[in-house]
Amino acid sequence: MRQFFCNWKNYAGNDLSLAYISKVETYDETYIRGIHKHDRITEISLVMDGHGRYFIKDNYFNVTKNDVVVINAGRLHSEGAILPSLCIGIKTPMIIDPIASPVSHFSDEDFSVITQIGALAFNLLKKEDLAAHQLANNLIIESFLPYFNRKITINEHLKKTTSFIVQRAKSYIDNNFHDSINIANVCDNLSISHTYLDRQFQENMEITPIKYLMSRRVGEAQRLLINEPQLSLTQVSMKVGINNVNYFQRIFKNFAGVSPQKFRTLLITA
Repeated sequence: MRQFFCNWKNYAGNDLSLAYISKVETYDETYIRGIHKHDRITEISLVMDGHGRYFIKDNYFNVTKNDVVVINAGRLHSEGAILPSLCIGIKTPMIIDPIASPVSHFSDEDFSVITQIGALAFNLLKKEDLAAHQLANNLIIESFLPYFNRKITINEHLKKTTSFIVQRAKSYIDNNFHDSINIANVCDNLSISHTYLDRQFQENMEITPIKYLMSRRVGEAQRLLINEPQLSLTQVSMKVGINNVNYFQRIFKNFAGVSPQKFRTLLITA
């Protein structure tokens, strides 16, 4: 996987601008992406091959070749093992209606057009020339997005509702995972038993609360490793609520399939 950030800055107030483009090839080493969010960036992922199951907010979505996945800023999500794809990060709160399905399927012709535009912008970001980065931004904002908006079809809306207990537990974890909390703390806060919370999570989320907490911590650690390369592993570990860096490295590798050092290396641009 390679990720290139757009160094051209848009100084025109709240206008859209390109943040980065990531590319995952079929030959890239596979790792698991934890649950995370981007506070000010909306992501559009063009799935070029394979099939998988992505978690977005409270729902699971089956994803396959020629699908386009849109994750509005601030929405929790996890791709699991990331499929071969081109991921475009755009500085904007949202691109689709919050209640719309984040996954749309494109025809071969339409998918080819948006993929070619995205790939051209990706290659421009490889250059150190600021003019090339501005051109990449213009390609995405002035060509890619208008075409995408004309072709996207919203054929369903999010329907699933999550139990009140799971919503409260998730909210507690999401707000406090960066502290040294555990599932006993969650249960105490909600005045429920561990067994009951575990059953509710399994029924609503298809994972245990412990795995959700681990995914949030690893997902946030992955975000920090990508976006804040100046941080040491100890600093990253502390920021996600784990005070022992050796333990952090162990659970990161057990969850993601690669060490945090290797994960960071995978994202270094070549």
